[in-house]
Amino acid sequence: MESAKRIVTLTPLNELWNSNGRLDARRAEEVGETDIARLLQAGSSFVVADVGHPLQWISDADRFAFWETEVKCRLVPPDVDGFHPDDYPGSYCYVATMWKGASTASVVVLEKHH
Repeated sequence: MESAKRIVTLTPLNELWNSNGRLDARRAEEVGETDIARLLQAGSSFVVADVGHPLQWISDADRFAFWETEVKCRLVPPDVDGFHPDDYPGSYCYVATMWKGASTASVVVLEKHH
């Protein structure tokens, strides 16, 4: 199957891919608002993992606006044990993790829950 058409079947993810194939990256840790702001300033990318859909890579040009308008108000803090998507705008939320790789910049993976 083409990597670009590959569907997320479960979260948490155990690997990342893009249109070129599998990425050499591993989950490092859950991250919160302050961490994400720092990572974005350092050039990290965003990718949304929503079960039943392909990974959605957010363009570099759109990542700050996406953070401000879509993610920030729906981010589950990393120290929360349980959460309910209905407690967030639109009845969905994101759990964020930082992924690191030897040959790739850090990536912030947003696992969408609804």
